[in-house]
Amino acid sequence: MGLDKKFEAYLDKLCKRIRNKDVHDTIKLEIGDHLQELKEDAMERGFSEEEAINQALTHMGDEKVLGKQLNRTHKAPMDLQIILPVLAVSLFGLLIMYNLQFHSTIKALHEMNVFSNSLVYYLAGLLSMLVMFRFDYRRLATYSIPIYIGTLLILSLTLLLGVWVDGIPFLNIGFAFINFTEVTPYLLAVSFAGIFHKWDWKDTRKFWIGAGVLALPILLLSTTWAVAATFLSLIVCMTIVSVSKASIKQVLAITLPLSIWPLVRFFVQADTSTLPNAYAGLTLRDANFIGSALQSTPEPVSRVHTDFIFSYTIYTFGWLSAIIVFGLIAYFIWRIIRTGRRMVYSYARLLTIGLAATFSVQFFLSILMNFGLPGLPGVAMPFMSFGGSHILIEMIAVGLLLSIYRRRNTAEQAMAYS
Repeated sequence: MGLDKKFEAYLDKLCKRIRNKDVHDTIKLEIGDHLQELKEDAMERGFSEEEAINQALTHMGDEKVLGKQLNRTHKAPMDLQIILPVLAVSLFGLLIMYNLQFHSTIKALHEMNVFSNSLVYYLAGLLSMLVMFRFDYRRLATYSIPIYIGTLLILSLTLLLGVWVDGIPFLNIGFAFINFTEVTPYLLAVSFAGIFHKWDWKDTRKFWIGAGVLALPILLLSTTWAVAATFLSLIVCMTIVSVSKASIKQVLAITLPLSIWPLVRFFVQADTSTLPNAYAGLTLRDANFIGSALQSTPEPVSRVHTDFIFSYTIYTFGWLSAIIVFGLIAYFIWRIIRTGRRMVYSYARLLTIGLAATFSVQFFLSILMNFGLPGLPGVAMPFMSFGGSHILIEMIAVGLLLSIYRRRNTAEQAMAYS
């Protein structure tokens, strides 16, 4: 073995003891420099090169002991301020599904097994979140264009061959129907962050190319009545363009024309019917601060487990529970916005802020709908409403946010992906 190879072998064995692979390059650089300094110091004192290398390794200590110490020091951090609100709201959503399946009078929800199915969705979502936490999100930057093209192809396939329900196409994959339109805004946030994190909006040619890239999925979504998904995607576009340092004029030039048709659809489809109206005259003032204002769940309520789950929370568990849920989701959104604004790596910043915009608008539209203000049907309350597609994509998005937080201080590695 060559003399320099001894250092390399030592560093390789050392890094095998450190589970957090994100710090391997940094540790090799730091420990390697220290070994070289020890070697040079020994040679200055008259030792041969081989003796100096052996002395340096001896001084550094056994790689097993040092590896265990560094492993404890460099454990991958998980942002509890992101994960805890998500887990709390998800558990409460699961509790609501249990109540709907076993204690409501809506037979359709019993037959749908909303609790059993939700339990599967949440477990699959939790597993996906943990996988994404360990996954290096920066690798997605190199696949941004394929993700974008894949999103367009699947969306087009859904529009052409999907099963349409109330103007919204569902993709039939054999064992399940997927509402791909509600997944699309999250995929666009991921792909746009990678495409535009180094985009030169001052270049006229690039401006028009960028405008076309942003417009195409919005135009496809605009052919459906999935107005909520269209609005979410439009806000993602506006956010990404703004954060990627385009001028205000450029942001307006891109987003205003794209917003005309969705706004027309919004005013046509805006639904001011609320859950209380379905309860034969009940209003939000009839709800208790703590506890139930209802003796049973009436049969006519058809979307209590999806669109109106927040209103159902108010009536069944009281205002206090609803305020806590609202506060947890609002804090989660504030946390990821705060995290994104502190990111130095442009791709991390765009991805975090883009996902934050998606969660924010989805939450806002759902609240509007539940309080009887002009809102859009078909907007899921994050982490609560029944459904497999949105639970999985939301949990994956949380996993990405945790992955970004985990690697927020690895500046040297971030530059390698820039």
